[in-house]
Amino acid sequence: MFSRSGSRFFKVLNTSFIQSRSKKVWVRKPLGSPMAKSKLFRIPQKPVLPEDETAEIKRLYDNYKNEMKSLRQYFFEQSLKQAESGEVAQMKVKLEEEEHARLMEVNRLENEKTSRLREERLAIEAEKTREKVLSSLIKTEKENQILEAKAEAFLQKQILEPTISSQDLERAIEEALANPVDFNFAIDLDGYVYRGKETSIDKIPEEKRERLSRN
Repeated sequence: MFSRSGSRFFKVLNTSFIQSRSKKVWVRKPLGSPMAKSKLFRIPQKPVLPEDETAEIKRLYDNYKNEMKSLRQYFFEQSLKQAESGEVAQMKVKLEEEEHARLMEVNRLENEKTSRLREERLAIEAEKTREKVLSSLIKTEKENQILEAKAEAFLQKQILEPTISSQDLERAIEEALANPVDFNFAIDLDGYVYRGKETSIDKIPEEKRERLSRN
């Protein structure tokens, strides 16, 4: 049936590729050929999409369904409008206008209610703010009065304390030089205190020595 050259062509076709000018050209497997042994028991893995991509695909599909549903409803209503005529169409338009007026009235009443509630809330907040500011001012005033009283008491105390006048200044200096005060002191291991830098321990009797109290 086939010539010699034709049988050679089919032999070449059954191979995986045809070599032409030092290039390997891949050809399609014959339709009657069985499945390859390497793919006989292979189960193709279902592609795993990320959660965000799956959610986006679902959102787009839902939008598509809603839009198509809206279009179908719109075309259906348009077809009904075209089918209606005369008194039925006028009655429908009248009902739509009445429904629109009713909804506008409901909206107006709701806006008035919301405005009234907002004004009441703002009035309550303003009253609370006023009371808070007033209490803060009263507290500040009391603190200022206390500070003024303390300052006045301090000034009175300073005035009543004895001071050296300019006439007695020289006499006070002479008395201070004549009676120097030595603030140095020492403490022994027994707790006795010896005041003065030049104080001799042997010259002070034991019964006259100052001793620290043991608490």
